[in-house]
Amino acid sequence: MKLVNKIPIWFMRQAGRYLPEYMELRSKNSDFLKLCFDPDLASEISLQPIKRFDLDFIILFSDILVIPHALGQEVKFLKNHGPLLKCITSKRDLNYASLNKSLDKISNIFETLKILHAKKRKKNLIGFCGGPFTVLNYMVEGGTSKTHSKIKTFIKDNKNEATDIIKIITEISIEYLKRQIKSGADYIQIFESWAGLLEKEEYIDFIIKPNQQISEEIKEFSKNTKIIHFPRGSRKNYKTFAEEVKCDVMSLDLTYPKELPSILREKGITVQGNLDPQELLKDGERVEEKTKEVLDKFKKNNHIFNLSHGILPKTKISNIEKVIKVVRDYETSK
Repeated sequence: MKLVNKIPIWFMRQAGRYLPEYMELRSKNSDFLKLCFDPDLASEISLQPIKRFDLDFIILFSDILVIPHALGQEVKFLKNHGPLLKCITSKRDLNYASLNKSLDKISNIFETLKILHAKKRKKNLIGFCGGPFTVLNYMVEGGTSKTHSKIKTFIKDNKNEATDIIKIITEISIEYLKRQIKSGADYIQIFESWAGLLEKEEYIDFIIKPNQQISEEIKEFSKNTKIIHFPRGSRKNYKTFAEEVKCDVMSLDLTYPKELPSILREKGITVQGNLDPQELLKDGERVEEKTKEVLDKFKKNNHIFNLSHGILPKTKISNIEKVIKVVRDYETSK
C-alpha cells in the first residue's frame, strides 16, 4: 500500500489586500495599527482566508513593526506609502524603561490570539515577530528603503550602538513570543526579511546570534512550540543559518544552495515554501505547473507549501484556488 502524505499549506500575507472581504473591512478602518490592536477585527481578518480556502494554518493578523511601537518609536502606516517611522540613531531615542510596560502597549495582540485559539479547531495557529536585524533596519531607515544606506552605515560606524539596540529588540521579541505562546500560538515564525543585506561577520553578529538566542530561549520556555525561521535573501548563508540556529521549519525564498534541501532533511528540519508570488499574477496553466515544480522539488523533504514571500495585492483569487487544488491533489510516498 502506498503511504500518502498530506502536504499542509498556507500563504504568507494570506490575510490581506487581495481578499475583497479584507478590503471591505479595511475601508471602514483606515488606521492600520489600530486595526492590529483591535482583537475582534484582527481575529476576524486572521480567519478570513481560512473561511474562504480552508487552509491548514491560521496566522495572526498583525505587523512586525508593533515592536518599534512598543519601544516608544513613532510608527505610522500611510496610504500608498507603507510604514513611516521616526528614525532613530541611538538607543536613547527609545522609551524602554520596562519590558512589561512596553509589552502592555501591544497587549491586545495576545487577546487576538486567545480568540483565535478558541476558534481554531484542528488548525495550527501561527504567531510571529520580525527578526531583530529586520526590525532595526526599519527603525533606522524610517520605513522601507531601496538602498538601505542608513542601516549599512549605522552598523559599520556605530557597531556598539547597533549591537545594544539589537539586544533590546531581541529581549522584547523573546518575551513577546512567549506571551503569544501562552495565548495559544502553536507555531511562531521569525521573519528576518532583510537577512540578505549582510555578509560574513555582520551576518554572524546581527543575524545568526540574535536568532540563535530567540530559538534557544523559546525552546527552553516551550519545547513543543514549533519555530519557523525565514532568513530571506541569505543565499549561501542559508547553510550557515541551518547549522547554527535551531529551527523546526526553515522557510525559503527562490535562491538557496542546491544542497540545502538535503541538509535540512538530514537535520530533520521541515522546508517551507517556495512558490514565487509573481506566478500568482499570471494566467493559464502556468500556476499549476509552477506549483507542481515546487512540490516535486521538495518531495523528499517534510514540506509545508507556501510562497517565497507574501501574497501580492493584485493576486487573483482563482489562482490561489488553483494552487490549493494542486497541493491537495498531490500525493507523495516517503
